[in-house]
Amino acid sequence: MKVSEFWEGVDTVFGTTLGRSYTSDLYLTSLRGTCEEALDCGVAPQEVWDALVDEAGVDPSVKWIHRLDQKERRRSRS
Repeated sequence: MKVSEFWEGVDTVFGTTLGRSYTSDLYLTSLRGTCEEALDCGVAPQEVWDALVDEAGVDPSVKWIHRLDQKERRRSRS
């Protein structure tokens, strides 16, 4: 997962406003910090994404949303 795919996933799964709030405010115990802090420290985007999905309690299948093509991604929003 690339950093750009991480941010795309955040926007797709959580929506822009809530997603950005989660990434800056939600403390992820497994990473000992927020998503933004973890990314800034060089943690792999996939590891950060997995931790966010786990902590937020969303369907684990979204862990691979960045591997879906654009049409499938749009369908997953609905």
